Amino acid sequence: MNIDKLIGSLIYLLIVLAVYLVVSRTLKTVFSKAQRKKGVESAQAHRLKTIHEMLESILRYVALILVVLTVLANLGVNVTSILAGLGIMAAIMGLAFQDMLKDVIAGVMFIVENQFSVGDTVMINDFKGEVISMSLKTTRVQNSKGEIMILANHNIDGLINCSREEE
Repeated sequence: MNIDKLIGSLIYLLIVLAVYLVVSRTLKTVFSKAQRKKGVESAQAHRLKTIHEMLESILRYVALILVVLTVLANLGVNVTSILAGLGIMAAIMGLAFQDMLKDVIAGVMFIVENQFSVGDTVMINDFKGEVISMSLKTTRVQNSKGEIMILANHNIDGLINCSREEE
């Protein structure tokens, strides 16, 4: 094994780690300040926390993939075939988990666009009630009779938020 390649891999690893730590701490600081801002409601704080965790997770995976691929390339492994295989696998998994991906994307959009929050009164498909929980996959709405409607996020269409006025 070539010592130059090993040293190059270690230097690259340290650079990626340093960039990851700087970006991660910056994200943490920005979101902490936003949550401590005067007048931030618990629903908004929950939304900010969810977005922060999502960005942290994406950042972590991107850094890990970059490090692994670069180290493998420096060790003489042909990473282009690995990338091609990962691309094919991602396409197959995308088709297999299509509905789940739709749910997650819709859930992210609900959170980012702040269309509704826990505690809001909404009407979905002639079912009016209070949003009792939201996740990236499902939303639960409870009506005045105590009935709970559990909806996959990608099935929420024609939502009316009765708790908010147009901004």
